[in-house]
Amino acid sequence: MLMTTTTFIFLIIALLAPSTYQRLRFRLQPDYFYKLTLRKKVGLQIHHGHWGLLWIFVTSVLFIFGYHASWIIVWAGFGWGLLLDEIIPNLKTPSDDRGFELELYKKSTRGTMILIGTVAIIFILLFVATR
Repeated sequence: MLMTTTTFIFLIIALLAPSTYQRLRFRLQPDYFYKLTLRKKVGLQIHHGHWGLLWIFVTSVLFIFGYHASWIIVWAGFGWGLLLDEIIPNLKTPSDDRGFELELYKKSTRGTMILIGTVAIIFILLFVATR
């Protein structure tokens, strides 16, 4: 499937929308960003870039398994928009304690293996289901 001009326009809008929304909301309502309800509930440092990774993951899996609809392209653009808005701030976040970072990395091994195993199982199931 070739991308149409309309799909491309929607892709660009979806790519720009998250950062435009987040940056405008931050400028107009900075106090909103201190509300950490979901973070407190799940105990994880969830940012909108993580949601972007989720959308990128879902849409790339759909692409991998042969689904190439326009709406998938638009959602991929939205995911990239969410993620791209977080890259520079994360790169500029100071970290002076490499030991702490590596300890977190070590402690996350079990969860990481569960995540990767789950993704592998989903891929296997999708592969079998699409045959």
